[in-house]
Amino acid sequence: MKTLRGDHNLFLRVNKDGSKALKIRPFRWAVCILLALAFILSYKLDVQVLEGSMIASRLMGFHMVDLFSGLEVIAAHGKIATNLFMGFIFVAVVYFILGGRSFCSWACPYGLLSEWGEILHKKLVHAGLIKKRKKITTSWKFFITLCFLASSYLSGYLVYQYINLVGITSRILIYGLLETGIIVLFMLIIEVFFYQRVWCRSVCPSGATFGLLGKVSLIRIQADTTKCDKCGACTPECHVPEALKVVFAKDVQPTVFITSTDCTMCGKCMDVCDRQVFSYSHRLKKLV
Repeated sequence: MKTLRGDHNLFLRVNKDGSKALKIRPFRWAVCILLALAFILSYKLDVQVLEGSMIASRLMGFHMVDLFSGLEVIAAHGKIATNLFMGFIFVAVVYFILGGRSFCSWACPYGLLSEWGEILHKKLVHAGLIKKRKKITTSWKFFITLCFLASSYLSGYLVYQYINLVGITSRILIYGLLETGIIVLFMLIIEVFFYQRVWCRSVCPSGATFGLLGKVSLIRIQADTTKCDKCGACTPECHVPEALKVVFAKDVQPTVFITSTDCTMCGKCMDVCDRQVFSYSHRLKKLV
């Protein structure tokens, strides 16, 4: 498997013709950081523009709620408040357009920490200090999602919220609730030293729920397989390489959409590919 030029650079990609291009990564990081800053400044300055956390929030008074959290409320209480239901529908429509699990790579604060942990792991491996980690199958997250919903239904409590790393990380950043940080630190240690991105790949019910929208969402990553030389450089860069199987299928079409429920729309495949095989696209053009 060849090593593509520019892989070592966090923010720049070198194309096959020698030209340089800005990677998707800095844009994703900027969006995550700006979202976190919007929450923090709204709280610190008491301007009430973006209140709450990444699990449930209000944008200038309009309610929004994480999809799994909304489902968990319904499971636990048998109903959901009108404002939360409207926020649930709004978020579902937004991520139906933007691509399901794009939340995980473009908005989730823990997703950003986990990615930084991934970079740290690679540096430690390169230095010979630790060994490469194992992967746990991504299909576990759907079983875990159903277990949490069942627990909420049976107990009447929002069980998942006690360990929800998305909400915990968000509240630490906004409100400084450091006493819950031990859970985040524990998971990061597991991910850096033992199992690759295990929370995002195999556990997170929020990611699993958003991922279901990826099957039908309008914006997806498209692969122009006529440009692909099957070098496989994209596979180790993707923390869910299972999503890329369609690109390497024997009977693959000239252009394919990556519709896997695992794909987070992070664009790492674009960042590493010097043949510009991958791009963001939309399905509406098939209807025109």
